Amino acid sequence: MKNIILKSGSLLTGMILLTGCSENAWNDKLDGFKEPPVYSKTETVDYTLTAADYKKISSNSTNRSLAAADGEEEALAAIGNNGYFSSAAEARKYIPAFISNSSFPYFNMNNGSSVKVGYDLITNQPEEVLAINKEVKTYTVSEENYQEAWGSTEDFIKGFAPITPAAASIPTILLNEYPDAAKGDFAVVAYEEAAVNPVFGGSAVEEPTVYIDQPFKDNMDGFYLEDILLPEGSTYVWSLDSSRGYMKASGYVNKKDCDSEGWLISDEFTLNENANAVLTFDQAFNYFTDAATAAKEATVNIREKGSDWVNLTVPTLPETMGWTFVASGDIDLSAYNGKTVQIGFCYKSTAAKAGTWEVNNVKLADGGATRTGSTRAALAAVPTVGKNAIYTFDGKAWTVPGSMVVLQPADYTAMGQSYGNLSGTLPEQLLPAYLANALPYAAEEAAEIVVYKYYNGSATSYKASQLTKLDGKWVMNNGATVEKFSRMDNVWKFNPSVELVLPYARNTDPTYSYFMAVKDWVFTNVTKKLYPNAEPANGSQPGPPFIDYRNNAEFYSGASAYYGNVDVRASTAKNNAPEGYTGYDGLSDEEISELILKRFTTETFPGALSMVNPDAEPVAGMEVTYTITFTAYTTDGTKEYTVEYVVTGKGQFEFRNLSE
Repeated sequence: MKNIILKSGSLLTGMILLTGCSENAWNDKLDGFKEPPVYSKTETVDYTLTAADYKKISSNSTNRSLAAADGEEEALAAIGNNGYFSSAAEARKYIPAFISNSSFPYFNMNNGSSVKVGYDLITNQPEEVLAINKEVKTYTVSEENYQEAWGSTEDFIKGFAPITPAAASIPTILLNEYPDAAKGDFAVVAYEEAAVNPVFGGSAVEEPTVYIDQPFKDNMDGFYLEDILLPEGSTYVWSLDSSRGYMKASGYVNKKDCDSEGWLISDEFTLNENANAVLTFDQAFNYFTDAATAAKEATVNIREKGSDWVNLTVPTLPETMGWTFVASGDIDLSAYNGKTVQIGFCYKSTAAKAGTWEVNNVKLADGGATRTGSTRAALAAVPTVGKNAIYTFDGKAWTVPGSMVVLQPADYTAMGQSYGNLSGTLPEQLLPAYLANALPYAAEEAAEIVVYKYYNGSATSYKASQLTKLDGKWVMNNGATVEKFSRMDNVWKFNPSVELVLPYARNTDPTYSYFMAVKDWVFTNVTKKLYPNAEPANGSQPGPPFIDYRNNAEFYSGASAYYGNVDVRASTAKNNAPEGYTGYDGLSDEEISELILKRFTTETFPGALSMVNPDAEPVAGMEVTYTITFTAYTTDGTKEYTVEYVVTGKGQFEFRNLSE
C-alpha cells in the first residue's frame, strides 16, 4: 500500500525549495557542465490553496470560459464545492488564471519567477483507495449461506458464531458469488454474528479439534528447529525463553548484526475434512528497521505434505517496535481442509540489521464442529449483531487487506448518524476521532484506510479515505500535491520542472523505484556490453557483474534501492568490481570516489530518469528541469547532494550541475 504522509505545516512531502546551495568543487570536471540562465530579480514562493481559493478558481471568469468551451462547467463547479481537483490536468488548466488575477498576492512577479502551488488532488491516493472509490462489490450473507456454513438446513442460525466464524466462510461465499472477480477487486460483506454458540434441540455441540496449543511456557513440544543460515558466532537462531514463556529469534550476536535464517516448525498434522481451521498466535517485533521490514523478515507459513512453504497473511501485525505482544487475529486455513500440513515461523536477518522476533500462544483449532440432534433451534434464541467486513481478491482467493478497516453499523450509531452512513464533510470531522479510539497506540506516521458508506446527496455507496497519524493526531489525506507555475513573457504557465528528494530509507519510494531503474540501466548498458553472457540476478550468489545478487543494487555507480543511498566509497567499488576489471587501475581512492559519483550523476541516473519519466519533454518558452536530492555514503559518513538536469527532448535529460 502506498502511504502518502502529510507533514504538518507543509505540503512539500518529498519536495524542497532549493536555494543557497554551494557549488561542488569538481563540477567543472563533469562533461556537459553549463551555467544555468540568470533572471533579473526573480524569485520562487510557496503557496497552498485554501478552501476559499477553490471557490475563486471555480468562479473565475477566464476559467468559466475555458470550461464552457470544453463542456466542463459541472466539473469546474465541483472544484469549488469539493475543495480539490479531480486530475492534475484540471489543476494545470485552471490554476494559471487564478494566480494571474490581481487578487493573488504574487500575480505580478517578474518574468522567470515561479509559484509552487500546493493543492489537493483526489487521484493522488493509495491504489487501494482509488480502487474502492471507483467500485466496490457489496454482498449480504443469505440464509442459504448460513445453512451451508452450519452444515444443515435445520440446525443453523441466521448468523455466524464463535464455533462457526465468519472468516471461515466468507472467502468461499465471495468466490462463489463473484467467479469472474479480478485481482485487486474489493468487496464489503454484511453479515450477522452471535457472541455465543447456539445449542440445537438440547444436544451439546461437539468440541472442535485442537491441533496446536503451545504457549511455550516451559517446553516447545510439537515443534522443532531448522537452521538454514546460522549467524556468525552462534549455534542457533531460535531459542526458548521458558522463564518468560516465548520463542525468540535473533541474528544479533556479539553486538553485531548478522545474516541468518531459521525456522520454528510444527509437527505434521491432518486437518479434519470440515475443519475450517483457524491459526492464532501472539508476537512482538523489536529492533527491526520498521514494522514493514519486520513483516517481511518474520513470517508465518504453511506447508502441505510434499509441497513448498506458502506465506500466510497475518491480519494484525505489531505497528511499533517493542516487547508488547500483539494478537495475530484469525488466520483462515479452510483451504487446507483434510490436508496434512505443517506450520512454520521463518525468521531472517541481514548484516545490515537484525531484528528480534518473539512468538507465543500458538493455537490451531477447528473453526467449526460436527453437531448432533435434529430439532431446529429457535432463530431468536441466540441474539446476533450486524457486522461488516472488507475483503480483496488477490487473483486466487479473497483475503482481508492489511492496514484497512470498515465502519461497523454500531460505529455509525456511535457517531450519531441514524442513517448508517456519512455525508458532506463528516468523514474529515469524524474519522480522525474514530481512529484515535480504535487505534490508540498507533505509531507516528502510521497510515490506515477507513472504508465507509457515503451519501453524496443523491445516492449512497462505499468510499475509502486514508488517514495518517502526525504529531499524535490522525490527518485525512486528500492527496496533497505541489506543482510549479512560472511567469514567462508576462503569462503564467504550468512549469513541469520537478524538484524531488529521494528519501534515505530502505525499500522506500520514490528512492526504490529510481534506484531499481539505475540497476536495470547498468545491467543493460554496462554489464551486458562488457559481459554479453551475463544473466539477470535471481536471488542466489553471485549476482551478475556490477549487480548485487539480491537484484536491488549496482556497484558501477553505487546505487542501492535496498539501502536508499549511493555508495561512493572506493573500498566498496573495488571489493565489488568483477574479477579482472581494470577500470580502477592507477586511480587513488579519492579519484575512484569521484568517478563513482560522476558515473551516477552524468551516466546512470540520467538513464534512470529516462526510464521512469519517458514522457518528460521541453516546453516552448520555458526551461524544464529536474532537481533531485539524494544521499551518498562516503568515507566520512552520509552526505546529501543535489543534482540538476535539463530536459532536452522527450525522455532525454542532460546533466547541468551538482551541489552539496
